[in-house]
Amino acid sequence: MASYNVKPSKPFAVFGALVGVAMLVFVFTKGVGQDSGFLWLWAAVCVGIVGFNLWAAFSKRGSSEVVERRNAE
Repeated sequence: MASYNVKPSKPFAVFGALVGVAMLVFVFTKGVGQDSGFLWLWAAVCVGIVGFNLWAAFSKRGSSEVVERRNAE
């Protein structure tokens, strides 16, 4: 069984990171959920999105999924 790593294109991964940064800026400037832990949950998710996309864009092993192909029997 052969397996292949699938990487997103570098421009798409960088775009995803920029969207994550925009979401982070939006939540801190608008103060959505400042009274609760939702702000920090949102910020953690945005940091995860940015980190994952930058890792996928610039790492040699930055694959976002693995596809396995089974041999015909």
